Amino acid sequence: MSTEKLYWNDPFAVDFEAERASLSRFGERTSIVLERTLFYPEAGGQLGDRGTLAIGGATVAVVDTQIDDLGAIHHIVENAPDALGPVRGTIDRARRRDHMTQHTAQHMLSRALLDVANGETVSARLGATSCTIDLGVADVPERDIARAEDLVNDVVTSDVAVRALFPSPDELAKLPLRRTPKVATNIRIIEVEGFDFTPCGGTHCTKTGQIGVVRVAGVERYKGGLRVSFHAGRRAIDDARAKERVLSELAREFTCGVLDVPSAVGKLRSDLKARLDALSAARGELVDLVAERVLAAHPPDPSGTTRIAIVREKDDVGMLRTLAGRFAARPDVFAVCASPDPESGDLAIVVQRGSAVTIDCGKWLKDAAAKHGGRGGGRPERAEGRLAKTTPSSALRA
Repeated sequence: MSTEKLYWNDPFAVDFEAERASLSRFGERTSIVLERTLFYPEAGGQLGDRGTLAIGGATVAVVDTQIDDLGAIHHIVENAPDALGPVRGTIDRARRRDHMTQHTAQHMLSRALLDVANGETVSARLGATSCTIDLGVADVPERDIARAEDLVNDVVTSDVAVRALFPSPDELAKLPLRRTPKVATNIRIIEVEGFDFTPCGGTHCTKTGQIGVVRVAGVERYKGGLRVSFHAGRRAIDDARAKERVLSELAREFTCGVLDVPSAVGKLRSDLKARLDALSAARGELVDLVAERVLAAHPPDPSGTTRIAIVREKDDVGMLRTLAGRFAARPDVFAVCASPDPESGDLAIVVQRGSAVTIDCGKWLKDAAAKHGGRGGGRPERAEGRLAKTTPSSALRA
């Protein structure tokens, strides 16, 4: 049976009564179907309501609400009641209020993005913690995103009416719809007075002032288009507070004002670059000294291949690469440079050969990893990987 949608009559209502209830299934889950309900079923990007049903002398929790192809609304429950009978239902008011706010804000932001940036909404998702609008354009300038946000908030502060209309076919044809209806009959239009007309079956605020504020939280490229994330109402306030806390903590660390954090970060970056440049120069000198000392201790071997194996504490992979390259600049050298990982103890390995050496570095490392544990590989001239910390030092010279 098709369920009467009481939420269309009053989106702010919290409690209702129904005379008839029946146990059913929605997919693999147990559900209760009523002849009328305030519970909104998941649809149109809006999540389903939650709440409770007092039925048969017990109260059961509704953990989700869904609708089937016949229009029956399923109140998903984890445990079925022992008996059926008249029902008193109560929806989660805070959840409904949040969903109304986000959904109305989405209509308005979609309208604003279309008007300001010619960005048509392809789809929208109103999640439990984040809301997104996917646009069918590849890019929107940052200034246009800000203009759209300002336009929406101007309509919010104007506190205009939000109405649900059921127009006749002739009336529908005259409305400036933002998108075409997905159904052919019983078409419901949400009007934001003087701003937007959109087909929708969801729950909405009745005045734009009830939204409070709308904030764009982020913009990213997504599947050839653009995804706009936003918050409205309480979510926007919570998001602003969270970001304010982060900025305030940074300001305290930098001993500056919140608005001075960008310049403090810029100074930190400049100082870091100078230190890295100095470190790079020092590392270069260190590599030269180490390479000179080690190469002097390993004169060319009569066989034509001089093996050099060295384990250095606290060297990172970048240092190992540079050192192996310096060793392999001598044609006869086959170099194995390693350093233990400070957490796991495994050996980071860089293997490189000189131009006169025929040993395959990639194969050598794969064989060592197979024998002693680890992973890695590369080209015949050079390879990288890791060996287990139990690898004997003799294996590096093999």
